[in-house]
Amino acid sequence: MTRPIVTPKKALGQHFLHDQLVLGRIAELATPHAGSGIVEIGAGTGNLTAHLLAHFPHVVGQLPPLTLLEIDPRTPAVLAARFAHRAVDANGAFCRLAMGDAAHADWNAILWQQDLGPAPIVVGNLPYYAAMPILFALLDLARPPCRIVIMVQKEVAERLVAAPSTPQIGQISVKVQLRAAVRIAFKVGRGAFQPPPNVDSAVIVIEPRATPAYEFPPWPAMSRLITAGFAVRRKTLVNALGQAGYAAPAVIAALAAVSADSRIRAEALTLTQWARIGLALSPSKGPTAKTAPGEAL
Repeated sequence: MTRPIVTPKKALGQHFLHDQLVLGRIAELATPHAGSGIVEIGAGTGNLTAHLLAHFPHVVGQLPPLTLLEIDPRTPAVLAARFAHRAVDANGAFCRLAMGDAAHADWNAILWQQDLGPAPIVVGNLPYYAAMPILFALLDLARPPCRIVIMVQKEVAERLVAAPSTPQIGQISVKVQLRAAVRIAFKVGRGAFQPPPNVDSAVIVIEPRATPAYEFPPWPAMSRLITAGFAVRRKTLVNALGQAGYAAPAVIAALAAVSADSRIRAEALTLTQWARIGLALSPSKGPTAKTAPGEAL
């Protein structure tokens, strides 16, 4: 079967990854635990798919199929031609193909209702514009995947791993790090893609914590607090939260309880401080936040 020629669609933010070394390294990072499967977001022309299949040899009846989630309607024909020796369709024994937008997909159904085992992994070369909506859709699950291996813009990767009081720290840093271990696996130059993007990229590994390192209020309340705290970076936390409706005396008391000055700004708080402030300002008080190993208040 002749493989169709596919031109990247700008509207979908497509930059096809073709560097074989990079593809192989991503596949290695996405190797699952025994008996668990992989979901690839944005299979495109199948470049990463081929490496995943090579690193994850399927035996029908013994291992879950590789699940591909794709929004581009051209993909089924492309993959059917490239992997003609294997079944690539909705019921494929080796590759199960599902069409849809990963930012709005039913991830509970994809991860936990399709025999992907106890510790599925999500991997993908994500469009830059969709990376954060997709990541938060996964982290917001009551039961997230075991590991997330994704390509993002390098500046976004640096924000995700940023430490307090650094220029890169922001609300996405805190919202991810409170719930997951995150690291930059390696950086990727523009020449690894076709067409080359205007920015450099990085592969990040996010591992949601099975046992939380921090105790905080229900996530919607915690997320709102973090968003409000970073809404105006040049304001103190007391003033920033005051604009969002938090009472100044309560915020000042919460800061004092975590040994923070009332003039502190959001970017200077540690994760433990964020969690404890969240509990203090939550309508329903919870247990005291734990301090992560090696982290001071």
